[in-house]
Amino acid sequence: MQTKATPRRVRVERGIYRTPAGTLEIQYTDSDGRVRWKRVPGGLRDARYARAEIQARLGRGERVAPSRRPFAEIAEEWLAQQRHLRVRTKELYGRRIEKHLNPRLGSRPIGSIDADTIAALIVQLERQGLAGSTVKGILMPLGLVLGHAARRGLIADNPVRRLERGERPRVARREMRILHPDEIEAVLRAANPHYRPILAAAVFTGLRQGELLGLVWADVDFENGVVHVRRQLDRTGERTEPKTPQALRQVILMPSLARLLREHKLASAHSRPDDPVFATLTGAPMYYRNVVRRGLDAAVHQVGLDEGRQRLRFHDLRHTFASLLIAEGLNVVFVSRQLGHASPSFTLDRYGGLFDRAEHSRRASEALEANFGRYLSSTTEANAFRPRDA
Repeated sequence: MQTKATPRRVRVERGIYRTPAGTLEIQYTDSDGRVRWKRVPGGLRDARYARAEIQARLGRGERVAPSRRPFAEIAEEWLAQQRHLRVRTKELYGRRIEKHLNPRLGSRPIGSIDADTIAALIVQLERQGLAGSTVKGILMPLGLVLGHAARRGLIADNPVRRLERGERPRVARREMRILHPDEIEAVLRAANPHYRPILAAAVFTGLRQGELLGLVWADVDFENGVVHVRRQLDRTGERTEPKTPQALRQVILMPSLARLLREHKLASAHSRPDDPVFATLTGAPMYYRNVVRRGLDAAVHQVGLDEGRQRLRFHDLRHTFASLLIAEGLNVVFVSRQLGHASPSFTLDRYGGLFDRAEHSRRASEALEANFGRYLSSTTEANAFRPRDA
């Protein structure tokens, strides 16, 4: 006996259908008069909104139809228009497109690239042995190219946004390494004198490496005890504005670090207001690789802090500064401003464990003192009146 075939979709309401898997799809007629189906994540409200948005675009006369233009062509077009990107970022996106995206998607019509295509791409990249953070970095220019195509009506929407949580690459956050006070002292004592000032400034201001290398003497306000972060040095050696408005900030300059920088300035042949604070013998800003290799790495190796432990990165000096502020009980808003974070919520997300530890330590100490402190004072008083030969 012939069984009745299970329908592929069941109509929920006009233009909205439910698949056997339980997901929702909308139906619409595109600008070329062809009937299209589109999967919509979420519930019925999301499906209604997605369909209404497409109908509104059609009503405004916008073209809504999958383009047959190849992905590589659209990617090249998008990259050529990116004048706001930093040089290094633009080069990085170009390499990722050329190395990872074009070989797999370059010849495909951009209208044929959907969420399932991207999910399969992620699986391929992970099976190739690429780390989750690397795959996530490859998805960045892919999403921007597809967003560019969606804004121009070449595709209905950006399929990267429709990836489900389980389809996205898993990124394991690298555990930050924080120097203890005795380790800070050891590293600074062992550092080459040429690099000691910049390493000390990194630990006790928390500036990013590019921000430190972008400092000029006019940015160091010895009188008011602050460092003005106005520019940063990019990898091409150009001084540029920081990426976010919050990165433009004033950072505290503790007296000991101020004295060290004064001595550094007096000893330098390049101490005019517009000279780099951390300069080479020729007056150019220090080269970032030399700061790491000849400065930080050499000092860490000399004191044995690289033996059997996670490598200490230059950025970990910034984490160390954050931990010093938090250990002193300073609130998250102040810490966030000192670090130049976009918001205090980002600071909490990054350093929440340190804030919890500092708060619990303080509360535990206060609770122990309130409940048992009198015992120690009583013991002290008793010892004061006890005969010495008792």
